[in-house]
Amino acid sequence: MAKLIQVNGDLEVKKADVVVKARYKLNPLSLKFITTLITGLKRSDDINEEYVFRVKDFQELTKLKRKDLYWAIKETLKELLEKPLYIPNDDGFIMCNWISGGHYVESRGEVRFMIYPKLRPFLLEAQKKFLKYKLENILPLKSSYSIRIYEILKDWYEMNNRYGNKAEKIIKVDELREMLEIPKSYRFNDVKRFVLNKSKIELEKHTDIIFDFEEIKTGRKITHIKFIIQGNFEKIIPKNSQN
Repeated sequence: MAKLIQVNGDLEVKKADVVVKARYKLNPLSLKFITTLITGLKRSDDINEEYVFRVKDFQELTKLKRKDLYWAIKETLKELLEKPLYIPNDDGFIMCNWISGGHYVESRGEVRFMIYPKLRPFLLEAQKKFLKYKLENILPLKSSYSIRIYEILKDWYEMNNRYGNKAEKIIKVDELREMLEIPKSYRFNDVKRFVLNKSKIELEKHTDIIFDFEEIKTGRKITHIKFIIQGNFEKIIPKNSQN
């Protein structure tokens, strides 16, 4: 029997650290689709488990108009089959697709699909390092870079938040480019404008963290970025105060 994946912003997402830091690039619809799927995975699931996503839930997830749904589902499944993720490991790397196939059943208003078997252990590897957050944090984000940056910074914030409400992390510009698969044609000013500044605005408006960043030069070239990450109390306090 196929397993139904339900859409609920209050669901908790758990992503293994290696998946958060893997190299891949998906559009926002595909990222929200696969992240919502991850909330429904269980260790008890059969390795050949088929998962079901209701089209009406997909519409609620994406806020798309009904006339655009067929195109969106087709493009999402196509992306998840054609754009693999790259996961470095101790003896090399693993490259695989997110799903092994998809089936749109128009008469039932469903999308059915299976997880690529070699990816399942990474998606379920919660006994090691993993990131945890509420799904509602990424659903309003419009940029795929914003979603990836949220997950990366949230991961760093949870691991390094030892001094009150702030965490700092320095990363090489080239390493960030690789993780996010930013086009080589982007100069640093483009990265700053379309990736960093845009993500900064979206995260402050919609998520439970905010960030600032500083450029670090080696000689005349900007080689590193220092991220300063804090909790977004505009988003956190109102929810906690209701308890």
